[in-house]
Amino acid sequence: MAESQRLFAVTISAKRKPGMDEDAYHKYISQTHAGHLKHLLVKNRIVDYTMVGHGDRSASAAPSYQHNTSGLMKDIDQLFPNLPSVNHSPYDGFVTIVFRDIQDYINVKNDPHYLSVVNPDHANFADGPSTMMSFGWFERHVAGGQLVEG
Repeated sequence: MAESQRLFAVTISAKRKPGMDEDAYHKYISQTHAGHLKHLLVKNRIVDYTMVGHGDRSASAAPSYQHNTSGLMKDIDQLFPNLPSVNHSPYDGFVTIVFRDIQDYINVKNDPHYLSVVNPDHANFADGPSTMMSFGWFERHVAGGQLVEG
């Protein structure tokens, strides 16, 4: 069994900008925006970067995506017949970035590439006022099919 470590995580409950369709949103965040961000995260030794949202279901799609389309939401009652509609998330996607510690998050936010490229890029796809962020300690209980203790 692996041992758990205390990690800092940021989860973004994302809304796409008004007028942008699901396919354009997915393509933009998974190709363009993630492309701006991934190398910066690797440079800063970030632990994990995942997205959950609407997306390309092809074999070449990024392995970290769970595809949550509006078509699936139409059929959700068949999967969960007693789930009240009030429990359906209004968000278009969720992004979680796991850092070794809070200082790594601060380093990313203060990096010149983040300030000049990544942060301004949000205007191209995100509905800032409707997007929510949460911060906290990340716990992993199973990793790679193995129990994580700690």
